[in-house]
Amino acid sequence: MTPIVSDISATLREDLYQKTRAQLNRFLDETNALLAAGDALHEDRTEQARERLAAFLKGVDVSVQPLEGPPPLTRAVGQAKGWVVARPWAAVGAAAGVGLLLSLLLLRKQR
Repeated sequence: MTPIVSDISATLREDLYQKTRAQLNRFLDETNALLAAGDALHEDRTEQARERLAAFLKGVDVSVQPLEGPPPLTRAVGQAKGWVVARPWAAVGAAAGVGLLLSLLLLRKQR
C-alpha cells in the first residue's frame, strides 16, 4: 500500500473515530440532562430509566472495538492497483470496454 493511501486511510479512520466519539458524548450529555429534568416529575420512573440506560451503556462500551487492518475501501483499492500492475493491457481493455458501454448508454438516453 502506498504511503499516500495509508495516510488518507489513517486520517479518515481518526476523523470517523473523533466524530463518533463527539456524537456519543453529546448523546450522553443530552440524556443526562433529560433524566435530571425528569427527576422532579417522576423520581421513581426516572431512576429506573437511569439504571436501564447505565446498563445499556456499559454493554455498548464493551462491544466497541477498533478496526483491525485497513478499511474495506482501502483493501479494494490496493487489490485493484495490484491487478492493474500485473495485467496492464487487460486493464486498458477493461477501461475501454467500460467507456464504450457508458457512451452507448449516454447516446441512447439522448435520443
